[in-house]
Amino acid sequence: MAQLDERLLDVNQHGVLRIPAEIWLALVFLARHWVLMLLVTVIARRSKEAYILFGSDFSWIVIAIEVPALLMAVLCVRRVPQAGGLVRRLWPLARHLGAATAAMHLIYVAWYLWNSSYWLPWPELFLASCALIDLVIITSLFRSPHLKRVFAEFPAPRTESQTSTPSAT
Repeated sequence: MAQLDERLLDVNQHGVLRIPAEIWLALVFLARHWVLMLLVTVIARRSKEAYILFGSDFSWIVIAIEVPALLMAVLCVRRVPQAGGLVRRLWPLARHLGAATAAMHLIYVAWYLWNSSYWLPWPELFLASCALIDLVIITSLFRSPHLKRVFAEFPAPRTESQTSTPSAT
């Protein structure tokens, strides 16, 4: 008897597969420096010392590296029938945006570790561990049959008859 992947039954109100939680978690991980920056900004409202994290050791390059992941997140949020033409044209590239961020993380970590004179538990081994997670994200984005289906679907645009309300008689 054939096995049915139950994830294929998880559709949203627009009739397409729901974006799975692991994609949302991957996006949070891929945009981890943006999340850190947001947390520091919120915490800094109470304690001005929180801005110390943005000192000379903070790499603003990683903020730029993570912009494609943020664009992927916007595309995931805007995956609705009323989405514009730009979102519809960029949707097929969403997986590639996440993978590009992870690949750029890997390049940055390789450069950082290559230029490190000796390894310490923090940050070198932590960065190496993050690189492994980035590799898992890239692999899952392109090897998972379920994720391939999720990123192949986009809700059909609403027609005029679907957007008009029935008249009361």
